[in-house]
Amino acid sequence: FLYTLRRNILKVTLQKQEKNQVCMEVEVDALHVADTYEKRFREASRSVNIPGFRKGKAPRKILEKYIQTDMVKQDVLEFLVSESYSEALKGLDESVEPISEPQIELVKFDLNEPLVFKATLEVKPEIKLGTFENLELEIDPVDEIGDTDVETELENLRKRHGELVVVERPIQQDDVVTLDIYGEVEGEPIPQGATDNLAMEIKPGNFVPGFTEQLIGVSTGEEKTIDITFPDNYAVVDLRDKQGKFKVNVKEVKELKLPELNDEFAHHMGEGHMDGEVASVEELKARVKSDLARNNEFAQLMKNQQTLIETIVDSSEVEVPESMERRELYAMWSNTEGKTLSERNIDKEVLQASWENFLSREDMVTEARKRIKTTLVLSEIAKVKNITVTSEELNEELDKFSAGYQIPREQLREQLIKNNRMIPLIDELLSLKIVNWVESNSKVTVKGAAQAEEKVEAVAESKE
Repeated sequence: FLYTLRRNILKVTLQKQEKNQVCMEVEVDALHVADTYEKRFREASRSVNIPGFRKGKAPRKILEKYIQTDMVKQDVLEFLVSESYSEALKGLDESVEPISEPQIELVKFDLNEPLVFKATLEVKPEIKLGTFENLELEIDPVDEIGDTDVETELENLRKRHGELVVVERPIQQDDVVTLDIYGEVEGEPIPQGATDNLAMEIKPGNFVPGFTEQLIGVSTGEEKTIDITFPDNYAVVDLRDKQGKFKVNVKEVKELKLPELNDEFAHHMGEGHMDGEVASVEELKARVKSDLARNNEFAQLMKNQQTLIETIVDSSEVEVPESMERRELYAMWSNTEGKTLSERNIDKEVLQASWENFLSREDMVTEARKRIKTTLVLSEIAKVKNITVTSEELNEELDKFSAGYQIPREQLREQLIKNNRMIPLIDELLSLKIVNWVESNSKVTVKGAAQAEEKVEAVAESKE
């Protein structure tokens, strides 16, 4: 088709290729190419100092000797490709949503002639929605809260408020130790394998499988040589399945001393960590059970929502593009292993090995595909049902944040835009709105919930 670009003509041909790729050939009118070159040449001439002439006033032939015309042409080429690519996308008859940067192939470029280039790009894949409304699902209930759950949570509370104290005894399970370590493989030092004052909790599998287990029974001031075999899925690919040797010096052993579970501890929990006063252990148990039950209700709601969405996604058809899969995997890695390693100032080689290992993990690939398919399906539902975030809804959300940060709404808006956080906020609001629509247009019940409600009502009536 032909497309007018500010009085100039773009000729665009679109050809679909395999999977979700399209090739767009763009031809830019020769007059526009020449005009753009002249404009850039004049701009360059204004900054050139030529003896005997004012800036920009020298004859053309003299200017060409002082101006690097090849650089001007390259600048013109980059500008025209960027400009015409964007305008060509806008003028397409059918909706084309790129999901990656285009691969540009220059076909022809010379002054006073049409510019021709090809742009190969990945576009949003075709999505065939399954049934996404008027569904009726029955979900298994989450496990009920029992006395064991309460006791476990009380123990966790004590651990969170315990105190690490230095002890003069051999290392035991769950201790926190300070070590100097030096590691090598096949007689060669391990990169980043020498660390002083390394704090480590003695738990199975920590650091490298089999490492902490061999420290049990060692005392402060003692040295220990630990032999291990790096697992076949170890983050550093070069170390997988190899025999490692670590020389360890134990510098300090600490034990977590737990506070006694008594009324004083219960009162302390109520004062600073719970909403309201707690006077006794029995009251603390009741409060913990109530909190766990409330968490359980939320867990049931999340399970209902997740099951409904998974049902819709599973019934839909979409081929996840490799580029989206890789980007999602990188985001997942960056927020987990990558972040942890970066904070430890690990070498780039180790970071790269960690990323390559993450990329090869089938469980992570499966999770990435699941996330992308869910996003694509929900976005298609929004498109079909015309679900959008209105300006009023966005302003309402901004008002909540501005009240919390105590700054004007427009100032907050400017900050979000400046920090590239506005679009993620709108995306989050849209996701919530789509999920709310899906939930309100289907029916999800919990197995046995109706009978449980009847029993509660019957007990209440008998007490009356």
